[in-house]
Amino acid sequence: MVPSRQRAHSLRLAYSAAQLEAGRRVWSTPDVVTLEAWVAREVEARATSTGTRVPRTLSGAEEWLLWRQCAAEETQEWNLVNRRALAEALRRASALAADNGIDIYRFPLVPETETALLQEVQRAVDDRCRSLGAASVASAASWLASEGPRSALEAAGFLRISPRLASLLGPGHGSAAAAEQSGLKRPRVVIAPDDLTELELIAQWCRVQIARHAQARLLVVLPGSPGARERLATLIQQTLDPQPWLGFESRSTHPIVAIEGGVPLARNPAVAHALSTLSWLSGEAGDFEAVSAWLRAPYWETPDAGARARLDASLRERASLQLDLATLGAELRRASPASPGARAILAQISQAANALGQSRASPRDWSDRFRAALEVFGWPGDRPRHSQDQQTVMRLHELLDEFGQLSGAAGLLSSQSAVQCLLELAARTPYKGADDDPVVTITPMLADPIVRYDALWVAGLHSEAFPEPVQPDPFLPLPAQLAAGIPAASAAGRLMEASSLLRAWRAAAGELVLSAPARSGDLELLPSPLLAPWTTASRRVAASSHRDRASARATGPAQRSQQPDRATGPAHGDSAPAAETLWLPERIRRPGLLEAVHDRVGVEWDVRCPLPAGTSSLERQNACPFQAYAVLRLGSSELAAPDPGVDPRVRGKLLHAALQHFWAHVGDSLTLHALSEAAEIDLIEQCVSDAAREIWGEEQHPPPRVRERRRAVRLMRSLCNLERERAPFTVTGREFERALNLPLKGPLTTATARMNLRIDRIDRLASGGSAVLDYKSGQTKSTDWYGERPSHPQLLAYLAAVEEEVVALATVNVTAREVRFDGIASSSKLLPRVKGVLPPEGGEGDAWALRKAEWLECVERLAAGFVSGNAAVDPKQGACEYCHVKSVCRVGDRGDPELDVLEEAPDE
Repeated sequence: MVPSRQRAHSLRLAYSAAQLEAGRRVWSTPDVVTLEAWVAREVEARATSTGTRVPRTLSGAEEWLLWRQCAAEETQEWNLVNRRALAEALRRASALAADNGIDIYRFPLVPETETALLQEVQRAVDDRCRSLGAASVASAASWLASEGPRSALEAAGFLRISPRLASLLGPGHGSAAAAEQSGLKRPRVVIAPDDLTELELIAQWCRVQIARHAQARLLVVLPGSPGARERLATLIQQTLDPQPWLGFESRSTHPIVAIEGGVPLARNPAVAHALSTLSWLSGEAGDFEAVSAWLRAPYWETPDAGARARLDASLRERASLQLDLATLGAELRRASPASPGARAILAQISQAANALGQSRASPRDWSDRFRAALEVFGWPGDRPRHSQDQQTVMRLHELLDEFGQLSGAAGLLSSQSAVQCLLELAARTPYKGADDDPVVTITPMLADPIVRYDALWVAGLHSEAFPEPVQPDPFLPLPAQLAAGIPAASAAGRLMEASSLLRAWRAAAGELVLSAPARSGDLELLPSPLLAPWTTASRRVAASSHRDRASARATGPAQRSQQPDRATGPAHGDSAPAAETLWLPERIRRPGLLEAVHDRVGVEWDVRCPLPAGTSSLERQNACPFQAYAVLRLGSSELAAPDPGVDPRVRGKLLHAALQHFWAHVGDSLTLHALSEAAEIDLIEQCVSDAAREIWGEEQHPPPRVRERRRAVRLMRSLCNLERERAPFTVTGREFERALNLPLKGPLTTATARMNLRIDRIDRLASGGSAVLDYKSGQTKSTDWYGERPSHPQLLAYLAAVEEEVVALATVNVTAREVRFDGIASSSKLLPRVKGVLPPEGGEGDAWALRKAEWLECVERLAAGFVSGNAAVDPKQGACEYCHVKSVCRVGDRGDPELDVLEEAPDE
């Protein structure tokens, strides 16, 4: 008998390996079980052999549900944040009391105390068990102890034999861990400068061990967060087998690293998709991103991935922020005429909803309905399934069987209650697919390994974590816990527990390393006092290692291979190993396997075709050549996402269209001045209504669109007030279309780049010349008209395209924050608050003409860069702030300190 399923698995693997090493091909399988599994099996065996009528043993799922239900009933008048967490804590307290022989009913009932709550809920659970003709594991274990041991038991891996376990073992039986071990291994202690370095040292230690003995089996004990264990597993993989990280096939055919324990079943991607499917079918609502992830998941049989991706893209244009089955069905019906994928999914949803039903049913019926609904969707898809995938499918079906066993305890459930119960059961069920015997096993448990490993490393043994902090159970009286000798209830118990662990670790491996970090983040740590007998030399090692690490940082990664890694050296005067760098790129570097890839230049643009997206090609090329190439040449467009209210892009279209209608009626500043306030309001409202009808095509609009129309009216009135401050003008162009041909200068080329433009508005000024205006309804940007990369190349392209004399360029910013003109002009008197142009440094003559020549040259340079395929990662300041391709452009590889503050640079 062993404490956990993980230890049982390790013991079976070790036993099989020993038999194979002894040359055997057939042997008797060892009977290794946990206490809970043995109790359930023994009760059934005794009832079968003796004919005695005994209560059946509750399954783990049934016991969890009973505690949850009884805790909710007893605390229904309390305003609790999380009743489920309370039920789990009460269940753990009950199991702790039963394991240590504490009778919770013998304590006086003091109302409104933790112990009283435990007594009330425990009594309710016992009553429910009797009504079901069942018994908890604790009750069944007590009955077995009273009947006497039926078969010989040997306990292994228990640091302490509890009273309940002692009663089951009987006289003369004990735990191997409880006896004194002879020939204990003297450990080596390593004090790492910080917790990240500790992980690197462990990875290098694994490489050294495997180099010495290719068939070695290693155990690493790493308590703490799961993220640290995932990081360590990756480091070990990279250290022992770097080929996959260099783009080659792995040289290893044997599993290298395995993390013991697994993760909640609900976090497995395939299971999460199945649970999401059942949630939607039961009527649960979710945000759009969850529905989008569900659509794009690879666990569908039909429709194919491409059809679902196109459907997702179309839904992003119009779907709501929150979706349930009804709203999702409505969106799919709207998209179905043009999308076969939408029709297929809509049919599947209808068929699966019918299979699921909405009538109340028992968990057994719901289990069958859930299977039928998932079969309609073809879960888990038509992909070839490997061993791990098949195990996942089987484990979900086992979970549905476990859920079906709740029929006696749960009664009849609605669809939403049944799905919620299944979700909670999956969230508390740990899962890890079976794997072969790995080279390195990482475990979070501070426990007796039971089996012997070639080498063992126990990490994180600082004074805050080892011995573990005292944590008495809050629902059991502290004197009772101390009297029962529960280790977690006292410092002495924790110390005894830690001492037992040290003895078990020293007996479990041919080589033992104990380590502790000197720092974790900003927190300074001390090694555990229990390591004191072996840390005298290690402190000197750690100090020199810290100096070496600081020196390595100062000299740079290229020279790190020359810095000795003394922290991995022996702590007792043995000869130090050869100096090695901890820096991964230096360790895996192999001459001849690396090549430089020049990705600054892509494929040239075919000049027979106009540049894509009009002036957007110049805007993006100006912001960053890589962004222009990725978006306009490779099609890396940003996925839309539903926004509350009206989409900002639709908001801009509404305002643009309404302004075009308005100036079509007004035409010039004289007519604008002649409008009365009432006439102006009526005209603006009519123009906004016409624009809304063109965009939405409806007479009756929902509240968000009505609010948007009122907002557009308010902004247009503010703009009219600003327009009245201008000198006389006439609007001569609205949505003015023009083709622009730009010469591509070069020694051997006479080609031109063609671009189709659409200019929002052109005004002829009474003072002479024209003003080119561009409406902006989004976020304003800082202006720079004189640098190598001006802020508005779009306006500069308009300047090159307009044949008449242009004397002013400006954006008309129409936002709730401000309504203003922002641009440049030949004179500061042409547009409100628009400055006059400054002459170039050292330039003589007409400043506007000189700057115009510079701007035209800039437009030609940007067009030439786009046509030539220039895709250099060269972002303009602030270009990375809202760029959706920065995750693939490797902008961080440039090592430019200025890039660290690009997104924080304030607008000028």
